[in-house]
Amino acid sequence: MRLVAASLHLLTERLELRPLKLEDLDDLAAMLGDPVGMASWPAPLTYEEVRSWIERNRARYAADGFGRCAIVWRETGELVGDAGLISTVVEDVPEIELGWVVRHDRWGQGIATEAGVAWRDFAFSTLGLTRIVSMIDEANAASRRVAEKLGMSLERPAIWGEEPMLMYSLGRR
Repeated sequence: MRLVAASLHLLTERLELRPLKLEDLDDLAAMLGDPVGMASWPAPLTYEEVRSWIERNRARYAADGFGRCAIVWRETGELVGDAGLISTVVEDVPEIELGWVVRHDRWGQGIATEAGVAWRDFAFSTLGLTRIVSMIDEANAASRRVAEKLGMSLERPAIWGEEPMLMYSLGRR
């Protein structure tokens, strides 16, 4: 099922999940360029890498009907994270990956879990997917807990891109 980007608009109790736009560049660059918040990544992203991140996800909306999206705190309208689904390949196997990043000053507030539940449910009920994965750095205990709260189980270690990761997975019940 292919969806237009306009349908990638989900609301939770506290969050609005919506397509990324170029107007998000400064806020997203502050988050994805933060060495503390991106400690589990190979490196924080540069401003131009964040611009490419937005453009790549906007292309995914057109090609796949989904991609990573902004997490907006409904009460204030501030961008507090990024989450969503992407088509990817893990060790030569096509997968749909659910990922998230939350601004480090908002860690511990359940934002990643709340956004992850919305995207998990969207993946299975709206997109009709039968399986999703999350690729998580072994040292990222917080993201591993989020995956488990979403009902995912550790499937196996895997190389994603050039990075060793843990593959968490969940099948549609």
